[in-house]
Amino acid sequence: MLAIGILAVGCAGKKRLIPSDKLWSEGNSAYHDEAWEVAIERYKALLDQHPFDANAEEAELKIGQAHYFAAHYAEAIASFGDFERMHPTSSNLPVVEYHLGMAYLAQASTSDRDQQAAANANTYFQNLVDRFPSSPWAEKARLRIRECREAMAMHESGIAQYYLRHRNMKAAEARLRSLLSDYPDTDATAQALYVFAETYARSQEPEDATLALATLAHHHPEGPLAAEARRRLGTEVAALDGDDPLPRLVQRLDELQGRADRQQLPRAVSAYPDNGPATPSPY
Repeated sequence: MLAIGILAVGCAGKKRLIPSDKLWSEGNSAYHDEAWEVAIERYKALLDQHPFDANAEEAELKIGQAHYFAAHYAEAIASFGDFERMHPTSSNLPVVEYHLGMAYLAQASTSDRDQQAAANANTYFQNLVDRFPSSPWAEKARLRIRECREAMAMHESGIAQYYLRHRNMKAAEARLRSLLSDYPDTDATAQALYVFAETYARSQEPEDATLALATLAHHHPEGPLAAEARRRLGTEVAALDGDDPLPRLVQRLDELQGRADRQQLPRAVSAYPDNGPATPSPY
C-alpha cells in the first residue's frame, strides 16, 4: 500500500506531456486566426516540452512574429534577438533581420522626437541588405532604409529650422552641414536647402542663397522644389550645371562657422520706454 501511495504521488506531480504535433497544429491554427496570445502560448509549450522537435526553430521564429503582429514590439525584439543568438546560420535570418527593423520602426516617434528607434531600424535593414543582398527581404529593406533616412533627416531639418527661427545661424548651419553630409538625397534636405536659400536672400547673402538653390537643383532635379530653384537662379544655373555645388556649399558652411556674427545676440533692453522696447525682445 505504501509503495502504491508513493507511486501515485509521483505520477500526480509529473506534468503530462502533450504530443508535439498537437501543440504545433494548435499554435499554427491560432496564428492563422490572428489569436496571437494563444499561438505564443502553444509554441512556447512545444519548446518547453519538446525542445528538439523538428518544428522547434520555426516555432521560435513564429513567437517573434506573433509578438510583432500583436504590437508587443519589445517582446518581439527580444524574441528575434534570442533567435539570432541560437541560430546564427539559419536560413530564416533575413526575415528575422527585417522584422527586427520593423519592430524598431514601429516605435519611431514623430520627427520632433528622438529618432533612435529609426536609427536602430535603419541599422537592421542595412545589415539585411549587406549580408543577404539577393534575399527577397533585401528589396523590402531597401525601401525601409529610405523611410528611415527620411525620418532622421526630417528630425535634423526640424532642428535646423528651429535655430533659423531663433536667428542662431551658427547652430542652424551646423545642422545643414550634417544634412548634406549624411542625408543629401532626402526630401527633407531639399526642403531645408530651400528654406536656407530664402533666409540667405533676406539676409543679403546672395552667394550663399545661390549655392543652396544650386545644390537643391543639382541633387533633386525631379523634386517639387527643383523648378522653383532653377527659376530663382535664372541665368546663374547655366554656369553651375557642370559641377556639383554641394562640396562648395559645405566648404562655405565650414567658413561661416568661424565667423562671430553667425549667432545673433539678444538686443539690449532699455529701462526707459521712450528709448527702446519696454519688454525683452524674443531675440
